[in-house]
Amino acid sequence: MKSLKALLLLPALLLAACQVPVRPVGPDTEPAPPAAAASPAPPAPAAPEAGHGVVAPMSPLALPDTPPSPPDPINTGAELFDQLAGNFQSPVCIKGEANRAWRKRYAGHPASFAKHLRDILPLMAYVAAEVERRDLPAEFVLIPIVESWYHPAAIGPGGPAGMWQMIASTARNHGIRIQSGYDGRMSPVASTDAALDYLASLSTRFDGDWRATAMAYNAGEYRILRAFNANGHRDASAERRLPQGLSRITYDYVAKLRALACLIAEPERQGLELPRDARFVPLARLPLPPGTDSLDQAALKLVVDARELRRLNPAYRGGRLPAGAPREVLVPADPATLLAARDLPAAPAPGDAPPRSHRVRSGDTLSGIARKYGVGLRQIYRLNGMDARSVLQIGQQVQVDP
Repeated sequence: MKSLKALLLLPALLLAACQVPVRPVGPDTEPAPPAAAASPAPPAPAAPEAGHGVVAPMSPLALPDTPPSPPDPINTGAELFDQLAGNFQSPVCIKGEANRAWRKRYAGHPASFAKHLRDILPLMAYVAAEVERRDLPAEFVLIPIVESWYHPAAIGPGGPAGMWQMIASTARNHGIRIQSGYDGRMSPVASTDAALDYLASLSTRFDGDWRATAMAYNAGEYRILRAFNANGHRDASAERRLPQGLSRITYDYVAKLRALACLIAEPERQGLELPRDARFVPLARLPLPPGTDSLDQAALKLVVDARELRRLNPAYRGGRLPAGAPREVLVPADPATLLAARDLPAAPAPGDAPPRSHRVRSGDTLSGIARKYGVGLRQIYRLNGMDARSVLQIGQQVQVDP
């Protein structure tokens, strides 16, 4: 578990809050990705200009060993929107029927759209901090809007859950715990960690192209790779329906993200007035106080409104804290809560509990064992040197925890 100090500083990691929104450069059309080519040789280094590349004598007042003070956390709509707009890929607003249609659909009722944004600002700011920390594209902050409008308890058709709308198998494969009384897909902490880890992995596979990465998040990475192979290129575009052969849902997924980015970066295009003046208390991830068995008890010790704590952390069914479930929650990081958390006794180290194992019985499967203990199937594979072709033997011991 991360140290409390690190946990409390996470909302303060948005370093670009005062950047100016990016404006389109060049034609207002979606640029085609450049064809793969060998990287040109780097230019010869130029002589340093005045003030660049020259080490100046240190002022007697400089304190090189003193770490810089962390920036103030984002707590207004203006700071969040400017930070996002400054990091969206340029050009943010493009021409095209799909982009225009989704801008109109999202902002057809400007007052309603602005109210929805105002309601989700704290969660958006939390996700933006995590995206910034991982150096991922800012467009990924908009995925939970497309998926669920940032509702942690959302349940979608067919079983996806949480604000990232992950299906159970994908969630388990990325380390989310699902067990009786607890579904980590509905934890903003656990689901955001898993979703961004998955997006980071996809981004590496798709050469940093956020559009291809978003398509893979929606439709599955192997489907996108097969489409790239069939098309003979790796161009990804919602407007030009590339790569060909995907469902309309996948093209629309990227179009929605681009439309939302345009609405946030250039709201005047759609006659919008964003809630820039809205102020909110930033959110922080904190360990639950030891010795509590419900969110209501934890709320008393953390000086947090119990209803707000349950609303932000619906992963715990009925507000109960079942044995074995992760004990990390998202809370409003007001001064009273941070002070209360600082003064709480430390929780027992995770390594204090003995690792679990499972004795194989007739009918057991690796996926079933993973579901029973609420761990990822990949963890079972890794700990036991197995893969999808492994055969279980009755009486065999399968290690569950590291």
